[in-house]
Amino acid sequence: VGMSTDIPPHNLREVANACIHLLKDPGASLDDLMQYIKGPDFPTEAEVITPINDIIRMYAEGKGSLKQRAVYEREDGDIVVTALPYQVSGAKVLEQIADQMNKKKLPMVSDLRDESDHENPTRLVITPRSNRVDVEQLMSHLFASTDLEKNYRVNLNMIGIDGRPQVKSLDMILNEWLQFRMVTVRRRLQFRLDKVLERLHILEGLLVAFLNIDEVIHILRTEDAPKPVLMERFGITDRQAEAILELKLRHLAKLEEMKIRGEQDELSAERDELQAILGSEDRLRELIKTELQQDAETFGDERRSPIVERKEARAFSETDLVSNDPVTVVLSDKGWVRAAKGHDIDPAGLSYKSGDRFSLAAKG
Repeated sequence: VGMSTDIPPHNLREVANACIHLLKDPGASLDDLMQYIKGPDFPTEAEVITPINDIIRMYAEGKGSLKQRAVYEREDGDIVVTALPYQVSGAKVLEQIADQMNKKKLPMVSDLRDESDHENPTRLVITPRSNRVDVEQLMSHLFASTDLEKNYRVNLNMIGIDGRPQVKSLDMILNEWLQFRMVTVRRRLQFRLDKVLERLHILEGLLVAFLNIDEVIHILRTEDAPKPVLMERFGITDRQAEAILELKLRHLAKLEEMKIRGEQDELSAERDELQAILGSEDRLRELIKTELQQDAETFGDERRSPIVERKEARAFSETDLVSNDPVTVVLSDKGWVRAAKGHDIDPAGLSYKSGDRFSLAAKG
């Protein structure tokens, strides 16, 4: 069966800090966790403008939507867009704005260009027709009518540790992940402990061989089946006897015994440490916490997408696009109407059709 899921990206350090808090306090509430995770964090520096209450509801219910808005600044009368929403193409935005300009829906914009380069990955320049243009109103229209503002669906649907898909809240997701993490780390430690114990067992057998090297060599030279003889004579296991039989001549040097004892000491210390961690829930949690901190420091970075409250974007209506220049409307005696720009004209002095003349004028 196919199921949709839409999980926005988050900041690694914020999530790690929330998990560390949960390790200390497994009963932490959603409000507690949101002290660390403020909201999703996208790879771009565009602003997340979803109201905080909507983000809280999204994390509580596992469903909702997010809005991200481009960042712009004023520069010598131009409007310069420096950050676009996640997965938005600068070329597509320019195409959308140019289309509106061609359809005479943006009379207040005179020029449009892309100045993006290696130093400025995003630099879209919009030139207003004059310095009288209300930039905030213009950008509000562009946010509402182009991809400079984008809506993202959120659906925290995932397969949990029970193997079933479910839409989960933030606290449920992190709690389940920590349970999974504890199982994973425990398995990793147990796997390493098994390897250490196996190696110590072999080293014990090799040490027996080195302490009785002459007798071992005699058995190897005289016996047709040396393995059972070695096992019986020195009380060693099949695996230890096999390791002795696999020894190369160059490993029979006197220094090899020192190496074996050194390796034994190292592995014994590691064994004791692994057994101590596996035998203590607190020590296991402390190890996971330390690893989370190290990973967050190594791979994490600062939040890129600031969470900002902004007014809702509004597109221009048809009446907004009508020019508000002063005009004089003139009505002739025979009912013809005409308009002239400005208030400083002489209606009676205008030319009329023969037999017609000026009747009324109104200024607007």
